[in-house]
Amino acid sequence: MQQNNITAPILSYEDINNRAEDFLREHKRNETLPVDIETIVEFDLGLNIFPFPNLQETFDIEGFISGDLTVIYVDEFIYNHRLSRYRFTLAHELGHVVFHSDIISSIHPQSVSEWNKFILSIDEDTYGWLEWQAYFFAAAVLVPRASLKKHFSHEVKSLRPKIDFILSQGVSIESSQDYIINAIATKLIGIYDVSAGTLIRRISKEIEKGHLSLKK
Repeated sequence: MQQNNITAPILSYEDINNRAEDFLREHKRNETLPVDIETIVEFDLGLNIFPFPNLQETFDIEGFISGDLTVIYVDEFIYNHRLSRYRFTLAHELGHVVFHSDIISSIHPQSVSEWNKFILSIDEDTYGWLEWQAYFFAAAVLVPRASLKKHFSHEVKSLRPKIDFILSQGVSIESSQDYIINAIATKLIGIYDVSAGTLIRRISKEIEKGHLSLKK
């Protein structure tokens, strides 16, 4: 049975980015990379992190926050063997705490089964918005805009001869953008300790919004 009384908050991409920047400043974590998200969760916020055996295999989710907002559960395999995915999962669940704590408190799921029932009970668009907001909060926290601008500019400069060659062949920046973004993302993985996919999506969105540019 669908729950029709759950409404996702109205948040733009910039709203989410600004809140992520505020969050990092509040916790004095906006200077050092990679962002120590585990320390923020456990020591700054006082939340517990609990590895959950077979969470992804059984319920098709990588993590979830407890109904009382005190524990983040993470798939045990990800916790032990996928550091960048583990870090992103923590940041993603923090996004739900920051933006959706009222919703979580209202449903107060007591178990992962109840969480799963809740996910299945809300309409697809609402669930999509909740996940989109948590995703981009996580991306903005782990890949802060200010540092990304600096590193992106440096990598574009180093790739400039290749970019100029591509342009000399009559290929537009727009049509070669995916290739260039992928190349830059691969170079930055070690700095931010996130997946290439996260960096690609973050960079692409920042270009779309006019905060980054491949042009001279």
